[in-house]
Parts: sequence; structure tokens; C-alpha cells
Amino acid sequence: MIELHVTGMSCGGCAASLQKALASQPGVTHVEVDFASATARVEGEIERAALIALVEAQGFNAS
Repeated sequence: MIELHVTGMSCGGCAASLQKALASQPGVTHVEVDFASATARVEGEIERAALIALVEAQGFNAS
């Protein structure tokens, strides 16, 4: 599992949108984005750098 700290989400809708985008990636088997803790947990066959790039493409920051 890869856990990312995500900043820039301002509401639960942002988290839902990001979760949908992450879940649509090839190799991803499970995603949980939590607005309250500003985290995204991703399971599957995908590189951390690719996840960070996707989060940033969605308008958020990730580390």
C-alpha cells in the first residue's frame, strides 16, 4: 500500500473526485481518500511517482 499526504482538498467532494481519478488508473485495486486526515491510500501495481503526478494533475499536492 502507498500512502500519500494530500494538500489542497477543500471539501469531501474534492476527496471523492480524487478517489475516482486514482481508482481509474491501471493497476490500482483499492483506493481510500480521506479529506479529514488529508491522506490517500492506494493499493495495487502502480509507482508512487505516478500517483503523485496524478494527484498534482488533479490540482492537489502530494508527498
